[in-house]
Amino acid sequence: MLFNAYIWGLYAQSEQGRATISKFATIVSTQLEEQFGLGEYYWQTSGDDEQFWGANELRFNLSGIIEAFASQHEIRDWESAKLLYDELLESGIPLLHTNAAAVELGFLCWGRGNEGETDWIRSIEEMSFGLYLAHPEYFLPYLFQNKFYQFQKLCETFNIPLPPVPGKRDMKRRTGYYFQINQALHEFRQLHGLSNAEMCAFLYDFAPNVVLKQDDGLPEPSKVWLITGGTGSNGDFEFLDATTTNSTHHWQGNIDTRRGDILLMYCVSPRSYIHSIWRATTDGFHDPFFFYHSTIWISSPLKTVPVTFKEMKEHPLLSQKGAVRAHFQGPSGKAFTVQEYQAVLEIMASKGQDISQLPTIRQTTFFPDAELVSERDVELKLIEPFLSSIGYSETDWIRQMPVSMGRGERNYPDYVFGAHTKKGEEKAQMLLESKFRIRTRRELTDAYCQAKSYALRLQARIMAVAAVEGIWIYKDKNGFSMDKVLYRDWKEVESPDVLHEIRKLMGR
Repeated sequence: MLFNAYIWGLYAQSEQGRATISKFATIVSTQLEEQFGLGEYYWQTSGDDEQFWGANELRFNLSGIIEAFASQHEIRDWESAKLLYDELLESGIPLLHTNAAAVELGFLCWGRGNEGETDWIRSIEEMSFGLYLAHPEYFLPYLFQNKFYQFQKLCETFNIPLPPVPGKRDMKRRTGYYFQINQALHEFRQLHGLSNAEMCAFLYDFAPNVVLKQDDGLPEPSKVWLITGGTGSNGDFEFLDATTTNSTHHWQGNIDTRRGDILLMYCVSPRSYIHSIWRATTDGFHDPFFFYHSTIWISSPLKTVPVTFKEMKEHPLLSQKGAVRAHFQGPSGKAFTVQEYQAVLEIMASKGQDISQLPTIRQTTFFPDAELVSERDVELKLIEPFLSSIGYSETDWIRQMPVSMGRGERNYPDYVFGAHTKKGEEKAQMLLESKFRIRTRRELTDAYCQAKSYALRLQARIMAVAAVEGIWIYKDKNGFSMDKVLYRDWKEVESPDVLHEIRKLMGR
């Protein structure tokens, strides 16, 4: 979607648009709690810090402190803006402490070591507002804490290129990622002639109303995951015990989680039991501003009878699971097969749980009872039901898309996804070629070469070939290779675990 100046103009002149723009143009640090829910910053002190500050918890307006410090620096260009940002990261912010005896100087530092960088990430909203209030030409407030997937979706929709998300352990690049975001947003703002306040209104009011429309209900689950909570004294136990069916929260999870998936909430020691069953309300995503990096949003908890670690360890199937043998050590988000989930439900049922009220994964049948006699039969009775099961609808693909292949030749790939159709500039994200039967290696080679020629022409990264015998999926990893393929027959595809494996590769 391109930025539409006319629609934006209507919004900017509307009562809501004017109010939102004015809010960001006139905001001051003391109003952040009232208007954005950003209150005082809490800093736990201990040891020498307690003696210095005279308290075990220091509270202050972090945005106001950063604004005051940054305002002392003259910013003329992006180079000087980067110098200010790096100074904040590496040296910290001076704090003035006054008591009856003396005036002393302390430093609130983030850049020194992993713990400091973690605090910087945790305070991204307050920190970004302080910089915005001091230098709005170069810094914008970041209000997508724990919802980076929404920010990515907005940028993708309006063609705002974002740099790659840094890896989990690359804390230096993660703390610097906010600066890179501002450069990308500045370019978009300049391109469309938006003021700083208008850009904020675009990000936090206009664009979300266009892009982030509420979906009705959750899709059918495709996979089961075990997520963990209760590390140390982080408050997880108290939160989990107080949840209701309307509760929702962000959580560390597996990046391969898909919206609708089933989540077993496991409380770690000293509880060591499954506490409740949740649903994923987002796909898994990497969030550079969340300590655990791999993030999901969870909701709709159903509290269950406890299934203890001891019970899983003694179960004939679950005891063979690697994650059980490892005592669920490692990151939250362990994959469970349908059979393993069923085993957990059976333990619950044996302890009096009504499992009929708990979510299940429905097995899909693809192979039709009717006889298939043509390639079109394969498309209507196998391929299109399969595509529906991995999240696509008919509006997501183009059938028989005309593609110029050179010397005036036109070809017609059977299914094209994510298509750009301008003549001579055709592109696609994925394509699928259908055949009636593929019974020999030669027939498979011919189908592969045909699909590959389309994929190369359209710069597609995924291609598939499907026939009565099954589906072959190829991913471009430094070029397609016939030997690097995921093949499954249709009976295998009916397995929820196999279907989830395929969805990871080519799902919507």
